[in-house]
Amino acid sequence: MTVWGAWPSKEGFAYVCDDSGRPQPWFQTWAGERRMFPIDGAVTRLAWRPDETRLLIVADVTGGQDYRLAELDPVTGEVDWIATEPGVRREIGVPYSSGSQPYSPDGRLLAYATSARDITCLDVHVRDLTTGESRMVLEGDDRYVPVCFSPDSRYLLVLKFHQNADQDLYACDLETGRTEHLTPHQGPAKYQPGGWNEDGIYLCTTEGRDFLGVALLVPGRPLKWIATPDADVENVIVGPQVVWALPQDQCTILCTPEIAVELPGFASQPFGYDGFVPRFAEDRLLAQVGAGDRATEFFLVDLASGESQQLSNFGDGMPDDLVVPETVWFTGADGLEISGLLYRPRSVTGPVPAVLTIHGGPEWAALPVHDPLIQRAVRAGIAVLAPNVRGSTGRGLEYQRLIYRDWGIGDLADFEAAALFLRSLDWVDGDRLGVHGVSYGGFAALSCLTRLPDYWRAGVAICGPADLEMDIRALPPTWSRRVVEWIGDVDDPTDLARLKAASPLAYAADIQAPLLLAHAENDTTVVINGTEQLYKTLTELGKTVRFIRLSGGHLPEDRDERDQLDTAVVNWFREYFEPRSPGREMAQND
Repeated sequence: MTVWGAWPSKEGFAYVCDDSGRPQPWFQTWAGERRMFPIDGAVTRLAWRPDETRLLIVADVTGGQDYRLAELDPVTGEVDWIATEPGVRREIGVPYSSGSQPYSPDGRLLAYATSARDITCLDVHVRDLTTGESRMVLEGDDRYVPVCFSPDSRYLLVLKFHQNADQDLYACDLETGRTEHLTPHQGPAKYQPGGWNEDGIYLCTTEGRDFLGVALLVPGRPLKWIATPDADVENVIVGPQVVWALPQDQCTILCTPEIAVELPGFASQPFGYDGFVPRFAEDRLLAQVGAGDRATEFFLVDLASGESQQLSNFGDGMPDDLVVPETVWFTGADGLEISGLLYRPRSVTGPVPAVLTIHGGPEWAALPVHDPLIQRAVRAGIAVLAPNVRGSTGRGLEYQRLIYRDWGIGDLADFEAAALFLRSLDWVDGDRLGVHGVSYGGFAALSCLTRLPDYWRAGVAICGPADLEMDIRALPPTWSRRVVEWIGDVDDPTDLARLKAASPLAYAADIQAPLLLAHAENDTTVVINGTEQLYKTLTELGKTVRFIRLSGGHLPEDRDERDQLDTAVVNWFREYFEPRSPGREMAQND
């Protein structure tokens, strides 16, 4: 079961959960009673109106990420769709996050971004909830998303989300129509607002530094720094107090100038990715807390006492032999220090096979939270290493930006370093290594199999780009203004040659390990064409390959399909980690 995006109210809290088989809105009272509100599509985000009479729903109805907006009556369950034009993407904050507040404090306005005017941009609109009329308050030349309103509801704070590692903030005056640029700066910098109160705008930023620190921004004045640790501060939460979340190995520390409360696990991601962002429920904090060896649960945290009360029991019935990962470090070929989460099977004698699983993004991280696939592999006697190679978040701005325009180059050296690290462990069988990844991780897995072929006994690539040129030309339109700086320029002959040289499809003949491919027909982030071409090429070359066609969009949303895919992945590694047998079918297409 997957849960995320908890949003507190007086009576309890709303959240997204796939307990019914697909992500839907749920509500749990403080006493523990649960109720689902069925709605069309896969729900991605929620937000309460300030008076709690309506729950805002963001849903992907088609699987193509043209997110639609609706308001749900929590008493009757009735749904009022308010932005539903097909083929238009809408956001109520940073994509894939849950850290914004789209409603004005006075409850009159709803802010959202839309690609309706220009499919390559996101403009910011404000909807009058009394009249139902919407107006554009900022015309975008890039991806602009609303974050929150000022306490008096006059101003709307907007984030220009040019890159995951380069942003800007603007304040839209809703009375005069003027827009003020709040964060002019030189070079890339992150600005991650947490809230706006009478003091000003509290945010996490890298302005003038490598790591995210906490600062107060008052328009027209220099930043006032609140906390500047030598680590990325993941979130700042604004309510009765100003609290920031600091990672500490596999836990999260909630901090104020006076106190530090350690949560029973991991609870904070930038912008609230995956729902990991605490929110104030009156004078306490509602937190989504995860750990490698148990289910993600909701907790109510009392900052004064430091006590945490568990509110959910999603882990009931889960196996009791789940493994806690060990945080490990190893050195890359160029001296880069790389961290990772290493899962070791229990009660296994003799050297065991191991799988390198590479996260997507690439600006993401291997998180210390329960991963059903990893735990299933470990239970099957397979060790798993989830590394945070260059480009990963949580290691500062410079480390994150090492992946820019370097896909399939520097990262390939990191993958090799990870394989050598596994080979250095006396309890790992270095001749039985596998590699796996999803999205960018799928590209990484294919890069390993094609360009480091001697390391691997088997591989799995799910919705991964096989051809960077093909992928760039088919990326979502709203990504078009960032892709040259991020991956490369397909219209520049020199750059195109570099991209072709880094594409796994160019080295398909060098693959030695059996390969399992999976991809969804309706994937609009990484189109299926590259995977189809790779499968066709490998089949013609007589390579051992299987292709599973998925439903839905970029990532499997149906829980049963995701479970079936996990089973297929583990079985694939188990089969090919065993001694090879003659006469095996060379190509399969599901």
